[in-house]
Amino acid sequence: MTSTSGATPESVVPIGEHYEPWLFQTMLNELSESELGIGFVYTVLEQLAARYGLKDAVVVLAHDSFGTQAFRLGGKTVTAEISEIIGTEPGVYCDPDVVPEVECDAVRTACQLSLSLHLARFSATHDALTNIQNRRSFDSALQIASARSARYGWAFTLIIIDLNRFKEVNDRLGHDAGDDLLRQFGFALRRAVRSGDTAARVGGDEFAVILSNAEGHESSGFTERLRAYLSAAGNSVEFTIGTATSPRDSTDPTELKRIADTRLYEKKGIKHR
Repeated sequence: MTSTSGATPESVVPIGEHYEPWLFQTMLNELSESELGIGFVYTVLEQLAARYGLKDAVVVLAHDSFGTQAFRLGGKTVTAEISEIIGTEPGVYCDPDVVPEVECDAVRTACQLSLSLHLARFSATHDALTNIQNRRSFDSALQIASARSARYGWAFTLIIIDLNRFKEVNDRLGHDAGDDLLRQFGFALRRAVRSGDTAARVGGDEFAVILSNAEGHESSGFTERLRAYLSAAGNSVEFTIGTATSPRDSTDPTELKRIADTRLYEKKGIKHR
């Protein structure tokens, strides 16, 4: 971005003055009180623009997970013209160019930290292969849902899903093919659940879902949606489900999992392990 001529707003700190701690403290407060990630990036850009009377601002960040990305003040589109001007070097680019370099560096560092922490937190709670929740975060969600069900009587249905003959896929086509099948299933699962539901991969070829505000019969609708999404993607994988509903069956998460597992294995004709 290029600088623009004109009078400097009274609120603007002229270039050359020493770095003030306002920005550092503001960003620390924001990191401690708000959600990390892209929202934080836009909030900091807004604060920077208000501080210096900026017409526009873009921060360019780089990370192994998402490559190089540019975020523009107000969530506006980073046009091809702007991209050509600022390039791909990480940093903060302002219009007018009145922000001291040390503060631009502080903004870039804070935004980079926010996204890195957000990605690290996501990685800790999600399965790396399918990008849905992992067993640890699912168990936590099930504990919370069970406690609410026990206290308020709120119903939910736990669904345990087991892929049929998945080992045969690995043995016949190799682990890469098996991983690809799991990714496709995870993607279909994300689409099949409703807002407020929870989907997770809890084992090698085992998945689980919490259907919120569900008495039990809603599981058939979920299963139909899942099969439809799999079919649309050309994935013919078969699966078996077992369900348990709280508070009707139990409000204890361990017991709910046992009941759902038992029903799943009964459908497969296998004695419950």
